[in-house]
Amino acid sequence: MKIDGPVVGWTRLGLPVLFESVHELAVVKPAGVATELTSDPRGVSLLARVDAATPARVVPRLPHRLDRVTRGIVVIALTDEAVRFHNEQLRAGRWEKVYLARVAVNPGMGRRLLGTHTLHLRTRDRRAEVVQSGGKRAVTEILALAAAPGRPDEAHVLLRLHTGRYHQVRATMAALGAPLVDDWLYGIPSTGRGERFYLEHVALRFTPWGDRQPRAVHWREDPDREPLDPALRASLDRIVEGWEGRDAEKR
Repeated sequence: MKIDGPVVGWTRLGLPVLFESVHELAVVKPAGVATELTSDPRGVSLLARVDAATPARVVPRLPHRLDRVTRGIVVIALTDEAVRFHNEQLRAGRWEKVYLARVAVNPGMGRRLLGTHTLHLRTRDRRAEVVQSGGKRAVTEILALAAAPGRPDEAHVLLRLHTGRYHQVRATMAALGAPLVDDWLYGIPSTGRGERFYLEHVALRFTPWGDRQPRAVHWREDPDREPLDPALRASLDRIVEGWEGRDAEKR
């Protein structure tokens, strides 16, 4: 089953909710909002906002997180059963996650970037470093690339994460020579022309707790998504449609 667009309800949360059940939510987190904070007296993090919008007996928890600078889909578990289930699903690699990023590229790099890239990453000082040994295996598949409309020497890429490592997209793209634009943490100084960093968890295929079939979660007409080249837009549509086709076959 495909989820495409906000569902009715949860208006008190003030954020688009793409999937809702008694066990979990799939919410679109804006860039600049922390998924969770150790200390959050003002209740500004995504988890605190969900907690404030739920009944007192419900304790929301996070099976996964997005960086503060990243926007897109976050699943929030609302029951003990759901958080255990999703943690197990993530450990088993059963979630399929597609990201959209805007990167700095040189002409002719596109063909070299496409395909699957395996690195080993180690976290140090809130940064992921590429190492030859001792790190965690990070597998990233670059599915499609197209020029970013109106942005010379920049492109949008679609990436599928086969593992979920800390800063995996940012560290991988920097190592490949196509870093995210204005990614100050990975050695790319800001241009000073405003915040131009862009990374989005754009589509997710996961199985809700208690369901027998996975669901494709994607908001095709998200008004806050950057304009995309039509070819890249078509590639993203094909990915989601492919998920739907696989799920229909299983039914």
